[in-house]
Order: sequence, then C-alpha cells, then structure tokens
Amino acid sequence: MPEAVIKFETEADRKAKWIAERRTCITGTDVAAILGISKWSSPIQVYLDKKGLVEVPENEPMRWGRRLERPILDGYADFYGIPLKYADPWTLHKVPDFPLLGASLDAIRIVDGAPVDAKNTRQRTEEWGEDGSDQIPVYYASQLAIQMMATRSNFADLAVLFSGQAFATFRVFADKETEDMIKERVSVWWERHIVQDIPPDVDGSTSSSDYLKKKFARAALVTKEATPEVMEWIKERQIAARIEKEGKEKKILFENYIKNYLGDACAIPGILSWKNNKDGTDVNWEAVACSVVHDLRIQWPNEAERIQQCFEMFLAQYTESTIGARVLRFSK
Repeated sequence: MPEAVIKFETEADRKAKWIAERRTCITGTDVAAILGISKWSSPIQVYLDKKGLVEVPENEPMRWGRRLERPILDGYADFYGIPLKYADPWTLHKVPDFPLLGASLDAIRIVDGAPVDAKNTRQRTEEWGEDGSDQIPVYYASQLAIQMMATRSNFADLAVLFSGQAFATFRVFADKETEDMIKERVSVWWERHIVQDIPPDVDGSTSSSDYLKKKFARAALVTKEATPEVMEWIKERQIAARIEKEGKEKKILFENYIKNYLGDACAIPGILSWKNNKDGTDVNWEAVACSVVHDLRIQWPNEAERIQQCFEMFLAQYTESTIGARVLRFSK
C-alpha cells in the first residue's frame, strides 16, 4: 500500500486563499473607495478586483508599509507597555452580524482585544490631529471602523510613523450611526455592482484603462456619432493634454539643469541622487536561434532540410498571434 503523501500548505497557498476570500466581501480598504473618500482607489477598482478582472500589483509604498508594520507595532507596545498579539496576515475577520464586511488585522491588544493598526506615512498633513486624539484622515477612520466591527471592540488604535522618524498614536471610538451607514452603503453597492454585475463608472485609474483594453480588445467595423457629451470630453482631454505637455517639458528642463549641475557627481546628500542601475544584459534570442541553425547546417549539410524543418516547427510552436493594440487617435 503506497504511503500517503502529506501536502503542506505554503505561504503562497495561504495568500492565494486570502485573496480569494477577500473577493467574497468588502474589506476595510475597500470601504473608503466605495464611499468615495479614498486617495488610492475607486469604486470601479474595487469592482474589478472583486470580479478578478485585474491584478493589483504591490507597489513600493505598499512594500515598505508591510516591512515597517512590525517595527511600528513594536514601538506602540513599548510606548504603552501593553503586549500585542500580532495578527496572521492571511486571515480575514468577518463582521459577525454582517459577513459582507471583513478586515485583515495588524494586531490586537491582549488586555482588551482592541485592534491596533500600523501606518507608515510620508508627512503629517493638516488631516492629522494632536497625538492621542481621534482626528485622523477619514479613509483611515473608515478602515478602523470595519476592524472595530469585526472584533466587537468599542475603540481602535492607529500607530503611525511619520517620515520614518516621528511616532504618534491615535484612538478612534466606535460609532453605531457610522457603522449603520457603512452597512447600508455596502449592501446597496454589492447588490448593484457584484450581484447584478453592473460596473461602476470608469475613471482615470490604470485599472480602468486595463479593463477597457481587455473588454474592447478588437475594434468592430462600425462607427458612432459624436454626442455633445463626447465633444465635451474631447475638449477637456485637449486641455489636459496641453497642460500635461507643458508640465512635462518644464519637468525635463529643470531635470536637465540638475543633471548638468551634478555632472559626474552621484548625489546631493539627503536630497537626490543620479546613479546607474545595475548593468543588465539584452539577448537577441531570434538572432541566437538563426545563428545556431546556420552552424548546424554547416556541420551537417546532409541534414540541412531537416534542421530547417525542426527550426520552423519550434518557431511555430512558440509563436503566438496577438491582437494589435487599439490606439486612440484624434483628427487635427
């Protein structure tokens, strides 16, 4: 009798399950987008994520936020002298009486089970109040609201590291009126956009552009008449394009001033750097294949035809046809 094979769940497996489970509900970070108060996301981006239509890559700020999460929480524990239980990053905590909402936690206070969230922020803007207050950016407040609902806590703490060197904490209290509003808005949004599958309006995000590129990959041989609304969009685009061009030219101008000043110098310490990236290599695989085939023909002239056939077979096997990119062009 063959021995049973024990399959261990890897970190990648657990993360994949977590991502799949997140698509079955609205999370703390999603709520701010749905309410229209997020700086980083929007309703269409939440819709595309829940439907699995786009992949949201981890950017540099996200990576550093994750790396600094534990040190910030350690700083909080030391500051208050309160032990924390660090949460499993791949566990989603559903709101007990409203499982359409869920939250991934950073940590909870062992003494009372209140959630503690860690943030790494570039600068302290006017959205932040005094240390210890409940005045925090509204998009973070909505996230903490879901965490409090998920843990049945009447408060949540936010530990923040500003500019990598200034530490502060804030405390937000649960508010039933806010919780009821969130539940109502989420219910309506989910029913319309996920259950009925009616996409929210597109916006200027990369996710929207990628979605439209995939949805309308190939153009049909039909045309449409311009409506007054479309003409207004074209006009606004022309204005934006002109401003963008002027801004790009000015940006390049001042960058060239800076580069000319630096010369061979690699940096102005604490302000900027102008260094070389690691040297790379660029292999022309098509030329390599042709060169190999050419040498094989010389070495085995009697097999030249067979060599050519094999080359063409492999070429066909690894060649895929692609849909030409749709380019939006405007008549002058």
